[in-house]
Amino acid sequence: MPDRKEIEDKLRKVGFRCAMCGECCTEKTKDSNLILLSAAETRDIMNATGMKRDEIVEPYPEYIDIGECRVTFAWCLKRKDKKCIFLKSDNRCGIYKNRPWICRTYPFMLTDDDLIVSDCINTGIEISDEEIFIQAELVTDRKEKEEMELKNIENIYKNIRIDGLKSCVVDSEGVKKIE
Repeated sequence: MPDRKEIEDKLRKVGFRCAMCGECCTEKTKDSNLILLSAAETRDIMNATGMKRDEIVEPYPEYIDIGECRVTFAWCLKRKDKKCIFLKSDNRCGIYKNRPWICRTYPFMLTDDDLIVSDCINTGIEISDEEIFIQAELVTDRKEKEEMELKNIENIYKNIRIDGLKSCVVDSEGVKKIE
């Protein structure tokens, strides 16, 4: 992972401030607004909204076959009419305080060796040191949480028991049957 100074330098160079335009919440190309969620993020949204899991998420659309079972390893926020189901008519997020990490850090993603920047119309803006510090914190926290989520999924996958299931999601909390 890049060191903190490298991250902050790149954030300063890119310059981003969300204008709440809703572009990142709206599909422009196939799955361009596909938002992956961890099991914990899904639970947070369920608790905040009172909605059920199947009202909020759907299985990630890529599967592998294990015996007779189709298996995927992530959940995605549901979309309706090519928009996130939580995008309100004024382009505000209906779950802003509980939005997923990917939404908190967009257009940035930290990999093992770089800070990746997705296309966004709101880059190229001069931002303060405080904004840079906050963005650096967020992308670093997201990377740590994603790594922890992956380790938990790997541990569950090592001991997977899917007898009799036709389709399931393996997340950090276990195996969940897809109806």
